[in-house]
Amino acid sequence: MTTELATPGATAPTPKSFDKTRKRVLTKRAVMWLGQTCNLRCYFCYFLNRIDDAHHEEHPFMSIEKSKAMCTTFREFYGCTSIDIQGGEPTIYPDILELIRHCHDIGLYPTLITNGLQLAKPGQLEKYKEAGIRDFLVSLHGIGDIHDEVVCKKGSYVKIIAAIEGMVRVGIPFRFNCTMSKPVVPILPDIAQKAIDYGANAVNYLAFNPFEDQETGIRTHDNVAKYSDIKPELTKAMDMLEAAEIECNVRYLPLCMAEERHRKNFYNFQQLSYDHHEWDYQSWMWSGLQPQRMKEGALTPAFRMGVRDRVVMANAHRSRDWAVQKPGLARMVFTAQHAVARAEQAVRGKDAMYREEAMIRAQYDAGYRYHDGCEQCAARKVCDGFHGDYADLFGTDEATPITDIAPTEDPTVFIQQQDKIVEEADKAWATA
Repeated sequence: MTTELATPGATAPTPKSFDKTRKRVLTKRAVMWLGQTCNLRCYFCYFLNRIDDAHHEEHPFMSIEKSKAMCTTFREFYGCTSIDIQGGEPTIYPDILELIRHCHDIGLYPTLITNGLQLAKPGQLEKYKEAGIRDFLVSLHGIGDIHDEVVCKKGSYVKIIAAIEGMVRVGIPFRFNCTMSKPVVPILPDIAQKAIDYGANAVNYLAFNPFEDQETGIRTHDNVAKYSDIKPELTKAMDMLEAAEIECNVRYLPLCMAEERHRKNFYNFQQLSYDHHEWDYQSWMWSGLQPQRMKEGALTPAFRMGVRDRVVMANAHRSRDWAVQKPGLARMVFTAQHAVARAEQAVRGKDAMYREEAMIRAQYDAGYRYHDGCEQCAARKVCDGFHGDYADLFGTDEATPITDIAPTEDPTVFIQQQDKIVEEADKAWATA
């Protein structure tokens, strides 16, 4: 038996009063991975191979000293004001409360991306609230047995519901992440209803795309849903959330998969950096390098993003060991890049550079493809198209060109119509 709410409002969540904005500016949120140690083995996980391999360099958790140094770099060098902390599973990191306190104290307000298992234990949430947690991004990937099937552990749903109910009781804000793998698609509206019942601040529906370890072939016709099958259930879910005034975001689906009224909720790589709950490309590029994901070794010197040296950085991302094997060369390259990038950003502007970075990530890092019909789409230049792996499975014939607007190169053309919640600490830059 689960401990979920029997009816909407059965334990009515406290109403939240957040300001909302339609202004779109580049995010100031960082991201870090403490190590790929986890208490689940979700089949959609970006890092499943590293989680399974205890000998992988990125598997063990880093020291608290290293994690604090990273967070200080995010705040002081990159100017970030919030951070998503991941593991693996960050709630089993031995020093997580100390790290949360450090982040809060330096003005880098922390979110944990979590499966909720540890948080179901009595007294845990009170400790996080006292330490200064901003909110939780809870991985709710189904209802009942479907959630347990997707995360590959029986009983997980009961615990995640207990954790969510605890967040309501203790008064810690939370949002949902839901990966739209095939078993979950028919119940996307049920996920939306859970968000409504419990008072989630936002729901993120994510396409099951192969980033990181998923490139090894975990995706099959059995667990990947066609976009055309996702669309009707996703549309229902989004209508429910919109009616309840809960923010809804869809990641990594072609823009033509949205009904016209929902285009504002769709985020491809070009739109991600304008969502203040997503990650700043500049600091993300730094934290994504292997030295910043490992227990051992020093941190790579911080650097700023410049298109001129993006080929070097792309190779570093792909190899994951470049900066480890050649630390002297890495320091020289990053130092030179930092000087060039500062000058380049001053001349061209960060928005233009971030857009180019987004297109590079989509085309070269993830292999997105377009259908021939996409050339007639007004949103062609602000949409990623179809992930290369998805195109291999299903092709790209589902593309339906958008023709009811003028051709655009503005990545915010749709998302600037969305009302997004703004936490108090972000108002100075997100709404000014």
